[in-house]
Amino acid sequence: MIVGAIGARHQARVDDRGAVQPLDATWTLDWSIGADDRWRDPAQDPSVRQQLVDAVPVVRTALRTPGGDAVQHVYGVGGDEDAVIVEVSNESPAPFVVALTVRGAHRVAVEDTTVLVDGHPALRTTRAASRWAVGVGSTDDQVRSGAASSGPFAPVADRGGRLDAAFLHPVAHRATLTCALPLGAARGARPAGVPSTPGPAAAARGWRTHLARGLQVELPDATLGDELAAARATVLLASARRRVDPTVVAALEDWGFDDEATAAWRRLGWRARRAARRRRPGRWADVTAARPAGGAGLLLAARALLADETEPGVVTVLRELPPAWRGQPVDARGVPTRAGRLSYAVRWHGSRPAFLWEAPSGVRVRAPGLDPSWASTDPAGEALLAEPGA
Repeated sequence: MIVGAIGARHQARVDDRGAVQPLDATWTLDWSIGADDRWRDPAQDPSVRQQLVDAVPVVRTALRTPGGDAVQHVYGVGGDEDAVIVEVSNESPAPFVVALTVRGAHRVAVEDTTVLVDGHPALRTTRAASRWAVGVGSTDDQVRSGAASSGPFAPVADRGGRLDAAFLHPVAHRATLTCALPLGAARGARPAGVPSTPGPAAAARGWRTHLARGLQVELPDATLGDELAAARATVLLASARRRVDPTVVAALEDWGFDDEATAAWRRLGWRARRAARRRRPGRWADVTAARPAGGAGLLLAARALLADETEPGVVTVLRELPPAWRGQPVDARGVPTRAGRLSYAVRWHGSRPAFLWEAPSGVRVRAPGLDPSWASTDPAGEALLAEPGA
């Protein structure tokens, strides 16, 4: 999952075990937990569970420890440095040690509570590490054997970019270690503290506020609804990067994120703009095929199913009705079309669908997945349609 703040050009990828990889760097921040009995590595431990908080780019990774969990949250915050926050909370009855390990660096140095990687501020913590280990290649054996050092950290370099540097922080019962990756900090920037963080729950609420713009849907498949929320967040983050894919711009347009679509459109070449204009009729099979990858592809397929404009002057909603949606309510509000915004709802009277709509003037609305014989040019109305397949 990609994490970052809205509008942030510097972002990071979180893998399925909680390792954080800045998109503009070659190094990775890993984590492990030293409990009373042994060290636990999330990259290998079978107890790891991961999920998105409220289906937005706030990644929660839990690792089992004696009597509880070590819980990591990773999310972006706004500001000049495009910081990504990494929090590790001790939800167990005993203290443990968190090892934050920078892997794949050319040069590592420490100034106060800031770790510099390849000359850039890379990791800021609220307090200095109690111990550290550094070497060419893995430092895991040093950390697990108790051979980590204390005292001042001397700068270390490796021309091959194979340095690992682990920084150990004790975390008390029910306490949280908070650190920041200032991804947008300039080379040679003066050390600074960890920015004020909203916490993962507040960060998720902020994302939900952003996602309340544009096209809103309520679908019978709640899992698909969460996947669409995550995909919308993904394209919002992708739109802020220097290089933007035309499918991202198309998805932003289709889901009503007008400001982001306009800004990203300016960065497209003419071939990419032509690609961004292409649309295809909506098919449920396209949605199913796009679900594993998510992102812009899923948004484009879902939007085409909900409403497509492949025929001039006609908006076709629900060209196909997925079998599992039969008898279930569907709502789509604020669908962007060439003529303006369209909203509709499907309700059921027994086996017959009732279709309610509000459409821009002059648009012909049809819903062949519900009733192929029905169409209307009225700007608003309610119609009881024939039973699908009858």
